[in-house]
Formats: sequence, C-alpha cells, structure tokens
Amino acid sequence: MKHFQFIILSLLALAVCSCRQAEEYYTTRIPIFRVLGPDGTGQGDVAIDGKAQSVGFTVLATEEWTVDLDGPEAFSLPVKTGGAGKTAVSLVAASNETGATRKCTLVFNLGGEPKYTFIVSQEEQLPYIEARPGDVSLSADGDMFTIEIDTNQAEWAYDLGEAKSWIAESSRTDFSVTFSVSENDTGKRRDADILFYAVGAPELISYVAVSQAVPAAPPTDWILNVQFNADGSATDLSPLKMKIDNTRLDASCSVAFNEKFACNVAKFSNETIARSGLQTGYYLIPYKVGDEFANKLADGFSYELVFCAYYDATPKQVKPFSSTQAGGTGMCFRAATGEINFECHVGGGWKELYSGILPVKNQYYHVVGTYDKANSICNLYVDGVLTATVNAAGDFKFMDTNVDARWFGIGADPSANDTGEASFYGEVVIARLYDNPMSAEEARALYKLVR
Repeated sequence: MKHFQFIILSLLALAVCSCRQAEEYYTTRIPIFRVLGPDGTGQGDVAIDGKAQSVGFTVLATEEWTVDLDGPEAFSLPVKTGGAGKTAVSLVAASNETGATRKCTLVFNLGGEPKYTFIVSQEEQLPYIEARPGDVSLSADGDMFTIEIDTNQAEWAYDLGEAKSWIAESSRTDFSVTFSVSENDTGKRRDADILFYAVGAPELISYVAVSQAVPAAPPTDWILNVQFNADGSATDLSPLKMKIDNTRLDASCSVAFNEKFACNVAKFSNETIARSGLQTGYYLIPYKVGDEFANKLADGFSYELVFCAYYDATPKQVKPFSSTQAGGTGMCFRAATGEINFECHVGGGWKELYSGILPVKNQYYHVVGTYDKANSICNLYVDGVLTATVNAAGDFKFMDTNVDARWFGIGADPSANDTGEASFYGEVVIARLYDNPMSAEEARALYKLVR
C-alpha cells in the first residue's frame, strides 16, 4: 500500500513540474515579428521609378513595434508604429525632379532593437506620358469610354487617325478625355489605335487600342412567324407552317397596312379590354404536346411581339399574344399595375418578369422574352434593353384546358373552357416565336429592324 501511495505522489509531482514548465514557456515565448517588402521578401534594396507613388510594406507582429525613416523630405511615413496583428505600412514618395537618384532607409524595430532594414532607391523622373486603359472593347451599339492621362508634361494631345469617322471627343479635362462611338453598322469589327503624345516632346507617345464588336445578326430560326393578310386572315411563314385558325374573327378584328412598319398589322377595336368567355374576336394557333412545335418550345425558345395599345396603361390583365392557362407562356399587362410583363411556367411555377414599363396610348413597343432551359434563366427585353431576368430551373409546362385544347391566341388568351379571355384593344404588328433563346445582342438587332 505504501508503495502504491509513493507512485501516486511521484506522478502528482511530475504533473506539477510539467505545468510550471508549460507556464514558464508561455510567459517567456519568443515574439513574432516579420516585415515583408513590396516584393514579398524580408529585407534588402527596393528600386522604384521617379513617379509620385506609395510603396507598400506589411508588418506581422505579436507586440508593439516602430519604424524609422532616414532620408530626404520627399519621402514620408504616415504610419510609424503599430501593435499586434497585420499592419500595412506605406512609404510615400514624391515625384523625383532632382535630376539624380535619391535614397532613403527604413528600419523596423521591435523592443527598441532594429530587426529589418530596407534601402529604397528612387530614380530621377524622366519625361513620360501614359494613357490608361491600354485596351478598350466596345459593343456594336453606340457607346462611350474614358481614357485617363498620366504625364509630367504641360500639354498633351491625341490623334484618332482614320477612326475619326466613328470616334469623336465628347468631353475633356486636364487629365482625361471621353470619347463617343457611333453604332457599328458596317457588318464587320472595327479597330483603331489612338495615339496620345506630349505636345512639347512629341517623341513621348502612348497608344490605346480600341475595338468595336461585329453587330449581331437578327435571328431567323422561326417556329412561328405570323403574317397578317389584307383579307383579314393570317398565315405562318415559318418552316413549320403552323395552322392559324381565322374562324374566330369578328367585326372587331381587321387588318390594315401600317406605313411605319411597311407591313399589314392586326387591329382589335373592341374598346372593352380584358373581356372573358369570348367565342370570337381573336386568332388562334393550335398545337399539341409532343408535336414538333411543342418540342421546340420545351427545350428553350424566344418570343417576339411588336404592339401598341389604344389606351394608357390600366391595372387589368390583358394578353395580346399568349398561350397561358394553368401553364404556358406569353406577354401580358400585369393586372396589378398594367406594366409590360413576360410570364413563363417553369419548374412547377410561374416565372414573372416585370419590366416596370407602363405602355402609353398609341406608342409602339418591341418585346422579346426568352426561356433558356440549358442555363435556367428567363429574360425580358423591351425596346432592345434588358428589363428583367429570373432564375428558371426545371421543365416548361404547357397550358391546359378542360377540353385538352392548346393554342396561342393573338388578340386574346385561351381560357379553361377553350374560349378567349384577357382580350386586347390595340394593334399587333409582329407575333413570332423562335427555336432558341436569343442573346442580348440578337434581341437588340431585332429591335433595330423595327425602331
């Protein structure tokens, strides 16, 4: 028993000794102090050019530290001391106009003892001019861009060369110039090198490379392209040759030639909007789930509509060209606001794309809606501008009715009982569907055809 007690006492003594040693280690541990120069190394020579600039150093420490600067007044240190943690230290150097190289020394101290030394050498400032950015890429649409000029010369200028036919100065300051660029209607990419130079020393030059993209071609992969005929009927000009049912037209429907668009347009003249239970007063384009037309919609599509309403925006749901009933897609005027809204039933629910645009009486609007199944997104463009985008993961759901009939309506939307509803009062100029979700550039190209 006494032997066992001796062992226990020995173990306790060892534990107490170990704790004392650990406590002594933590109270006397070596502090951490590291200084990294602008190139990420510990110390040495740092060479900088003659421009006014800041040179960055990084201090990593567990205790308080200081830094001393020895050199001409052209060098300064806003931060000269710090504590535990990571601290950025910047050496500020004025432009070196002395005509010779000048130097300063930085000494970083811990506990009053020098630990890191850096010698910074600044070359004399030579004449220079620099234009930034050096490369500018522009869309095919008209655009603007600004070039910043960094120079120690009194005056500077530029030469556009042949690019002056499509690039022009918009505004200028002492250290920048803003250019406007015309729309690229050449059918090919445009490139230019703008030369910037010092007026008093023309041998000092800087170039900016400017490129403007090729205009996008309007898409033509139609799966529905409605042509309104002088006799009041309508025909599909797409390769699918979809049947357009003209039997539900009535006296409120007519076709007239429109000078602005140089084509026939459909007119819906019943002034009572958002009517329901309609047997007549609209065109319909029937389709079936599983046919070629429906399959092309299901894997992604684009929708195009050009219209004008004969009334100012009203908070009622009206649908000029759509196929929406418990599913489907089309444009409508939002019931709550009357704004232009594109809707698409995807992934088990409606994807609503509100444009924020309230149609004005007798004004024409160009609308493009896209469903991009591969990238799970729907977009809405009004007059060539992206106005709304939503995530749209999942499968497209077709519209449905109580009698298993599906169709796109022009002038009204299908109801659950295979009649028309949400009737339109105004003109439809273009009603088209495309096989693929188009890009923003393609949507813009379509708008340019009709604007």
